[in-house]
Amino acid sequence: MIRAALSFLLLVLVSVSFRAQEPNDLFSQALAQGDLYQSKKKFDLALDAYHKADKLCHHSSAPCYMKIASIERKLGDFSNALEDAKRAEKVAADNKTVAIQAHLFRATLLTQMSGKPSDKKLKEAEEELRQSLALDSTIPLTHFNLAMVLLKQERDPEGLAEMNAYVGLPNADPATVVEARRIIASPIRARSPFAPDFSFTTYEKENLSNAALRGKVVLLDFWGTWCPPCRESIPVVRGLQKKYADKNFQIVGISSDDDEDVWKTFIKAQQMTWSEYIDLSGKVQESFKIDSFPTYILLDKDGVIRYRQSGFGEGTQAELEEAINKALKRESDPKLAAAAAADQQSSMVRANDQSASTAKPSLHSAGLQTGSSANASSGSGSAVPAAGLENSSANSSGRGTANPANTPTSAFPGIEGGSVSGNVYTNPALGVRFQVPAGLLPASFESLHALNDSVEELAMSTILPQETAASLGSPHPIPPKYIFYASRKGEWDGREINMPSVVISALPARSFPLDMEKFKKTADNAATISGMKIIGNVSDFPASKHQFFRADFERSIGALHVYKTLVQSLVGDYRIEIEINAYSTDELQQVASFLQTISIK
Repeated sequence: MIRAALSFLLLVLVSVSFRAQEPNDLFSQALAQGDLYQSKKKFDLALDAYHKADKLCHHSSAPCYMKIASIERKLGDFSNALEDAKRAEKVAADNKTVAIQAHLFRATLLTQMSGKPSDKKLKEAEEELRQSLALDSTIPLTHFNLAMVLLKQERDPEGLAEMNAYVGLPNADPATVVEARRIIASPIRARSPFAPDFSFTTYEKENLSNAALRGKVVLLDFWGTWCPPCRESIPVVRGLQKKYADKNFQIVGISSDDDEDVWKTFIKAQQMTWSEYIDLSGKVQESFKIDSFPTYILLDKDGVIRYRQSGFGEGTQAELEEAINKALKRESDPKLAAAAAADQQSSMVRANDQSASTAKPSLHSAGLQTGSSANASSGSGSAVPAAGLENSSANSSGRGTANPANTPTSAFPGIEGGSVSGNVYTNPALGVRFQVPAGLLPASFESLHALNDSVEELAMSTILPQETAASLGSPHPIPPKYIFYASRKGEWDGREINMPSVVISALPARSFPLDMEKFKKTADNAATISGMKIIGNVSDFPASKHQFFRADFERSIGALHVYKTLVQSLVGDYRIEIEINAYSTDELQQVASFLQTISIK
């Protein structure tokens, strides 16, 4: 009874199990429902849920308006996205943070909808940025964005003055400062940005990169099998391939899919014979700042982005053909070619430097940045010479990047001392080694250590009942230590569980020896606390000659389902607990396959 009570208390206080938070009111419930639909890429349903939340709060929530604007942008409704971001700014009242996000959102979208230096949208974007600076002039990215907008209007003296001011700010992002200096040296980069560096091997075993494609006109098609407009666009893309087959032109499809088998089956069934690549890690999408599908990016022979459009409609084919024809007629510019060669060389130098010092990668695309997680994509039907977006938080598609400077090796002793090399995690203190699940990014060891400190502080402030404390020899519960976390976003604060994700913690085994009956009770407690139900049988399986116990859980939230796997095993003097969270059974099993790669000394 005492151990069961303690297990329950630990689960409540410090165990990380999936918690689908129960909203306290209808407004919060509608927002949560919209977030879930958005994470599942059900954007129409997400928009309906956010509109419902907007009505429930009597049109008074600025964050709700920003969520609506973000979805409208994804769906290609740029006019309403701009209007709803404006409404967010108006109802933000004293919330300067949201107001600034609204201004940045509008500035970004207006800039990307512009087609030439004299476009009035650039003037509107400039006004949005100046209003943002009036609210808070200390935010570096607003200065950077204003400099970009001025340079795009060919107002180089003003733009360069603003860019130099940005470089001199003490809290400016070092990676963006590198990019800013490159723009100062060659302002043409602001109007004719080179594509960010990329390199990958396609389904057809082609090794593609900026250098390999230079000299060709290239259409990058960012798409997904899950995306209805993407599926609708396939005949148009197929027609472009046929029409320009004898030209110096190449189509490269970059899929956002998570399931490689589904992707392969789809491209075979649809006879998609152009170059195709599945971006499981999301790195290519992140480099090009993609968060709307489909997105088309056209590169000229010098590797300069000449056209960018998100969404698919009746005019898409004609707009793509017009942009392709112009790019094919344009001869390579010697100045751009020289700049491209210098850019490639400097990129190689930076890559070598980063390999040696694990420094943060620099930005390669000269585009606006936004402090909002609701990023704007390019405007439909316009040849946009500026492209990239940089988030200060995770992007809305759910994909993100862990800081490579923080992940490779832990500076902390004991079981918190791990390392990540390539896709392999190693923990010498525990003798554990495994492959990081494909497509997931490890959180930094620094963030896990900070979380462990906060959990321990919470545990020390909790006094157990006298009898329980006497049996354990301590009035405080013993918290686990989190040794590994990975998701598409990478970093983690210990509160919200991202999908899909893996959490691994370790607890001294002397406190909780492992056996099947106790594990079943732990699984029952976890189900009770999280409101989930156990699916299938609680089972055991061997891996690396060690016994593992496993339980799977499911919970319905409206029309959606969430799934979780809980795994426990003994490793030396510790019991390790592995949590896997996902939105489908297929996704759950895909991530859980990493369990068979575990090696334990």
